Amino acid sequence: MFESPAPRRQPSPSPDGPVFEPSAPWREPSPSPAPPIVQPVELRPLLPDDAAAAHGVAMAAFEDLARRRNEPPHPAPDPAIAHLRIRHLATTDPGGAWAAMDDGELVGAALGLRREGLWGLSLLVVHPRAQSRGAGRALLERALAYGNGARGHIILASDDHRALRAYARAGLTFHPTARAEGVPRNAATPAGVRPLEPADRAMTDAVGRHVRGAPHGDELDVMRAAGSEVLVVPDGGYAAHQDGQLQVLAAFGDAAARTLLQAVLARTPAGRAAAVSWLTAAQAWAVDVALDAGLQLRLEGGLFLRGDTGAFTPYLPNGAYL
Repeated sequence: MFESPAPRRQPSPSPDGPVFEPSAPWREPSPSPAPPIVQPVELRPLLPDDAAAAHGVAMAAFEDLARRRNEPPHPAPDPAIAHLRIRHLATTDPGGAWAAMDDGELVGAALGLRREGLWGLSLLVVHPRAQSRGAGRALLERALAYGNGARGHIILASDDHRALRAYARAGLTFHPTARAEGVPRNAATPAGVRPLEPADRAMTDAVGRHVRGAPHGDELDVMRAAGSEVLVVPDGGYAAHQDGQLQVLAAFGDAAARTLLQAVLARTPAGRAAAVSWLTAAQAWAVDVALDAGLQLRLEGGLFLRGDTGAFTPYLPNGAYL
């Protein structure tokens, strides 16, 4: 470092030009402190028994994101429901389920799924204290590798700029999404809607293949086990919701889709807010129904697609099962 000289009286200017003061005496600079050694996290398969720990990491990550934005945290989901989703996918798709470990503690998790050639990312979370150490990148690489050879890829993302960048850089096409929320007004249950029955399986599988290239299959039963009501328009489509919070909606055409969404909004408990997520420009039918019911729109995040993902309309995907 340089040592400043003691103040002295400035000499008079020379007629031949300015007089330069001699520089301060040079001293050997002190060595900079060595940067801390950051140990990379280790990856291992995520097991069904890791559900509670993975859910805890997800809650810590989402709370940290809200705190950095000076926003209130989102209401925490029922842990039992969250654990069910993690256990289910760790069982059905062990090749896409990965955990990041730090000194024996789970600090990150990824869940990828494959259904009839369609790949989707269900979960990617890293604990705040383990971020910026490459854990998220490593987990995403493992989850994406599980989708090698898939004909279509789907990711639903929050508006966290780091997630949006990572998924765009992974080669998927970004589609901005909006969320409609509010207390529905003048909502009446339309005719032609009833609860799902076992005999509807062939229809729901066909609709799923139409809108995204793969059925939801047993995952509709998992949603019901988690407390969702699944409704159908016979030979037209299906929708799952919890008290007006839409979980998924798929149909052969806009008319059936509109009917199903109207039925979901009509089932919202009095005075409670309904919510419809993952609205894109391709789902204008849903935007119309939501606005007609008095819901308000706000930007939410992004839908990322690559390859053959079916018509993808009329379709509002599920955050866990795509």
